[in-house]
Amino acid sequence: MVQNRVRIVDVADALGLSTATVSKVIHGKTEKISDETVKSVQQELENSGYIPNMAGILLARNNSRIIGGVVNDHEKYEGRVLEDGFVKLIMKN
Repeated sequence: MVQNRVRIVDVADALGLSTATVSKVIHGKTEKISDETVKSVQQELENSGYIPNMAGILLARNNSRIIGGVVNDHEKYEGRVLEDGFVKLIMKN
């Protein structure tokens, strides 16, 4: 699968900056970064169509509260049992 997503490294390369600088601007930690650099990063983010990766953000926060499950789609398994159990699990939390 080919993805044409703009990454932090792409923005950093385009501006000749480090990925850490771009990341700090994205997350608003700009105390030690010049206003000129902040503006140029923000402009490049907008021009390039950068979209933050929500999966990465949730992973970094370590509090997504997302539950995943793997189900074998085989006729001997009853899907309804999983649905009922999953709903009960969600209702408890």
